[in-house]
Formats: sequence, C-alpha cells, structure tokens
Amino acid sequence: MTQPSVSYNIKKLEDELGVTLFERGNNLLMTPAAEELLPYVEEALNSLRNGERKINDLINLKKGQITIGIPSHIGVFLLTDIIKKFSKSYPNIRIEVICKSTKELFRLLNMNELDILIDCSPLEENISEFVVKKIAREKCALACNRKNAQLLNRTVELKEIVNHPLIVPLETSSSTKSLVKIFKKYNVPFEPSYTVATSDMIAEMVEQEIGIGFLFEKTIEKYPNLYKIDLNCKFPEFDIFLLYKDSLLSTATQEFITFMNKKNI
Repeated sequence: MTQPSVSYNIKKLEDELGVTLFERGNNLLMTPAAEELLPYVEEALNSLRNGERKINDLINLKKGQITIGIPSHIGVFLLTDIIKKFSKSYPNIRIEVICKSTKELFRLLNMNELDILIDCSPLEENISEFVVKKIAREKCALACNRKNAQLLNRTVELKEIVNHPLIVPLETSSSTKSLVKIFKKYNVPFEPSYTVATSDMIAEMVEQEIGIGFLFEKTIEKYPNLYKIDLNCKFPEFDIFLLYKDSLLSTATQEFITFMNKKNI
C-alpha cells in the first residue's frame, strides 16, 4: 500500500472506533488506546493466517502421496484398518506401503525414500536422526487350528510344543529372537520346522494344518480359523513405534500422523 493509502485507512479506523490510535509528529507513536487494541489485532491476524494455512492444506490434501515402510508381520494387523479409515477422509491421497526387513526399511528412511517407518521394539538401528513415537503395545502368541484340539481349552506346557511343527518369522526378526530366549529359559529346544518372511503366510500355513505359528495376537484375531494357545509361560510384548524426519514431512504425511494419534491405536 502507498503511504497516503495507509494514512487514509488509519484515519478511517480511528473514526470508526472513536479514538486516536497514533500520535503524529516526527515519529509515529501508538496511543494507550492503540496499545490496548494491539493484542486483539495480532490475535485476529494470527487466526486469519492459520485459517489460510488450513485452506491451503485442504487444497494440498486433494492430491498427494504417502510412502510407509513397515515389516509385514506388523502391517497385517495394524496398517490395513488405518489406511481404510484414512482413505475415506482423504480418497485422493495415494498411499504406498513397502514391506522389507527392518535394516532395509531404515536404509530407505535415511535416504528419504520413506515418509514414515513403523517398527517394533527393540529398535536396534541408529534412531538419533528421527522423531520416534510409541503408538501401541502388542502381544505375541502361538496359534493353532481346530485339528490341534488337544492344545485348546487348557493350559499347555511349552515343552509340548516340540511335538508339533513350529512356524516362525525369519531368524533375524526381533519376535523370533525373543522366542528363542523363552525356549532357552524353560530349557526347551528351539527347532522350528519352517521360517517364513510374512505373517499372512504363517497364518495361512496354520490354517492349512501345516503346523503351529508364532504371531501377534491381533493377527490371530483376524483369522477365524486360528486359535491362541494358552501357554504356561508369558510370551513377549512389543512396543510399536512411528519414526520419521520432522523437517521433511509433507502436509499429507502430517495429516496421516495426526490421524493415527487421534485413533489411539
């Protein structure tokens, strides 16, 4: 605005309010009335700016993409429902899910090829460069099908498990490492018959009566033909973490993180 235009608008505002806002001389000084009004003007302007940001965010959220890295054994029970609900609110946001080993997912996050990484404890990689938020705590268990009726409706000794083919995640996974410790604690030999990379394949193998599977409890709940075995020992619990680089978040990714927090996973 030009100086005459500024002067005109100040004079117009003073006339509307019925007070003098500035003492005019060599310097332009605010009057006590202007000092009193200033915080309310600043608050109003900040509210308008925030409103403009929200409108811009809504425009940006009409299109966009989020790339999420997650190990498959977590994604099976955690991510599907979240994506379904989020996509109802933001149908034009494209979501890409990458399932790889934890080590590879951290490499992709470091290379900025992922927006978000979801993984479970213990986090053995270097996390100093990331924001880390705990979003859930989940339990693991052994699962069987109806054919293993002798394992249902009672407390089962861990040593009985060796009489059945055992299906577990890969040896490098944190869940299998924890399972090894439990077997060792109870002096039971850990000799799995199958090691499988994905939880859905473990569940499918259990359904097909191939053996007993080691899975998250919420994964077991998703398969109507799987049943949790009640063991005489406590099985591991894992914290689920959300990791990302704060400085690189897009509007769509920020909204997805907020959405996850609101859902209290």
